[in-house]
Amino acid sequence: MGDAFDVVASRKQTDWKKIDSDSYEAAFEIVLRNHKKEDVTVKVVEPVPGDWTMLDSSLPFTKSGAFAAEFMVPVPKDGETKLTYRVRMRY
Repeated sequence: MGDAFDVVASRKQTDWKKIDSDSYEAAFEIVLRNHKKEDVTVKVVEPVPGDWTMLDSSLPFTKSGAFAAEFMVPVPKDGETKLTYRVRMRY
């Protein structure tokens, strides 16, 4: 998180299910709002435990570490962008 008070985010888990004794599937929604007078790109780093596979994502991602997914989210001036993703984890 940075110091920008005019770029804000909210995050919620939208789904969770146990697939197997050691496998789970979860879905998340992150809404970023930009109150600036210029477009911004926000780097969102999401922690993901265990051995994971991204099943679906509304934006491209990179596996920035063993336990993290990184998204570069463009947010228009005076607008918002919604990032959604679904991940399967095994641990």
